[in-house]
Amino acid sequence: MAAIFFNHGLYAATPANAANEEQHTFENMLNHPQEHWYNLTLMNTKIGYMYTSTEKTEHQGEQVARSKTDIVMNFKALGTDITVEITRVEYIGPDLMPLHFLSTSNESGLKQIEGRIVDGIAHVKTTLNGEITESEIPVPADTVSEYTGVASLLTQKGLKTGDKRAFHMFIFDLLKPVKTEIEVLGEETFTYQSEEKQVYVLKQTMDMMNGITAKLWIDPAGINYRTEVPLMGLSMVTTKTDKETALGGIEEVDVVLKTRILPSGKLPIPKAKHLEAEVKLSTGNITDVVMSTARQKLEANPVHVGKLSIQVPSIVAEDCPHLPIQNEEGEFLAASAYIQTDHPDIQAKTVEILENEVNSWRAAKKLCRWVYAFISDKKMSGGFASSLTALQSRSGDCTEHTVLFIALARAAGIPARICSGIVFAKDAFYYHFWPEVYVGKWVQMDPTLDQIIADANHIQLGGSTLETDNLMEYAEDVFHTLNQLEITIY
Repeated sequence: MAAIFFNHGLYAATPANAANEEQHTFENMLNHPQEHWYNLTLMNTKIGYMYTSTEKTEHQGEQVARSKTDIVMNFKALGTDITVEITRVEYIGPDLMPLHFLSTSNESGLKQIEGRIVDGIAHVKTTLNGEITESEIPVPADTVSEYTGVASLLTQKGLKTGDKRAFHMFIFDLLKPVKTEIEVLGEETFTYQSEEKQVYVLKQTMDMMNGITAKLWIDPAGINYRTEVPLMGLSMVTTKTDKETALGGIEEVDVVLKTRILPSGKLPIPKAKHLEAEVKLSTGNITDVVMSTARQKLEANPVHVGKLSIQVPSIVAEDCPHLPIQNEEGEFLAASAYIQTDHPDIQAKTVEILENEVNSWRAAKKLCRWVYAFISDKKMSGGFASSLTALQSRSGDCTEHTVLFIALARAAGIPARICSGIVFAKDAFYYHFWPEVYVGKWVQMDPTLDQIIADANHIQLGGSTLETDNLMEYAEDVFHTLNQLEITIY
C-alpha cells in the first residue's frame, strides 16, 4: 500500500500549454537524472526505507525516462515479524504516461505485475507463484505515471496558493487509473539536514478508499522532501534523508495491536447470535463505511453515528438448493488471480472433501470445517496469499483461510465471496477477512475461527462484491475506520 502515496524526484518547467508542459517535464527527466533516499515512518516509528531513481534510457527503440522505486518495510503483527519488499520500474514516455511497467514483491512468496499501455488500454499480466492472470483496463487520455503526477502541476509558471490541477494517475497497487487533484496550499521553509529549503505545500486527493488525501512538501526544482498520508487512522510519512540514515536501524511497531478497537459498554458474548451496538466515526458518514446487509442493519443519526443490529440467521439444509447452484449469483463462481477455482489441485481437493455431497449447505459446512483443520500453521502472513499457495503451504491467517475456502466452494458450484471488516476476539475488535456463500441466500461463515456461521461479533465494513486481481478494494473501508471508529456494546 505504501507506494500508492509517495511521489518522488519530480521536475519543474515553464511551458506555454499543456502539451508543452508534458514535453518540458519529460525533457527534464531525461536530462537531469536523480536519486533519493527516504525514511518510512508509521506512528512516528521508523519501519523502513524507500529509494527512488530516474534516468534516461531506451525502451523498444524509443528514448524514455526509467523510474525505479525500492521499498522495504519491517513491522510486527501480533508479535510476528513481517517484512515487505517491493521493487517497481516504469518506462515513461513524452506524454508522462507509463508505456511499460513492472512490479515485484515478496507477497505470498513472489508476486509480479507487468503491463503496458497501448491506445488507451492497460494490458496487465499478474503472476502469483507461477500462476498467470491477464486483464485489460481502460485508461483515460489524461492519465500520467504515479511517480510524475505532481510534476504536471509544478510545470505551471508562477505557482500560487489555491492553484489546482486534476488528472488521472495510474496506481500500481490498484492496477487502474485514479482521479487525482493537486492543490497548492502555500509555501513554507523546510529544514533538511540543517539547511533551509523553500518548498510548496501541496494537497493531493485521490478518488480511492473513500478519498485519500496526502500532504506533500516539494521544492521548486520538484524534489519531494516529505509526504504525509493518513493510513488506517494513523500517519504514514516519508522523509528525505541520506543513504546511510535510510538504511539504518528500524524500531518495533505492532500494527495489529496499534489498530485494534477497544469497545466500551458490555463485553461481547463469544459466538453471539445477536449484537446491538452504537458505532461512531470521528469524521465522515458512518453509512459510507459500515455496511447494511440482510444480517447487519445500520441506522444513522446523525450522519457520523449509527445504531447497529446484527442477527445471525438460522439455516435449514433441506431448504437449500442442490449443487451446482446456477442463478443470478453465478458471477461468484469464477476464478481470479487469488482464487484459482479452476486449478486441477483445487478441483481434485474439492471432490475429495465433499465425498459426493450434493446439498449446498452441507457441502459448505464440510468445506468450512476442512479449511480450519487443514491450515495448521496459523500465522500472520503480512499479505494476500492465493488459494493455491494456501493449499500447498497449509499456513496463513484469515486471508488465506478465506481465499482457500472460496476457491473450494466455487469449485463445488457454491457462489462465494469475500467479506472484510472487524471481529471481536479476546479483548478488542481486529481487522479480519471471512467468506460468505450463497445457498439460497447469502450466509457468512468463518473458517479461520472454526465458525460454521459467523457470529454476531463480525462487523462488516466492505466486500460482498466480485474481487479484482489485487483484492485491495476490501481494505478501503477498513483503512478509513481503524483508529477512527468507536464501538459501544449494548
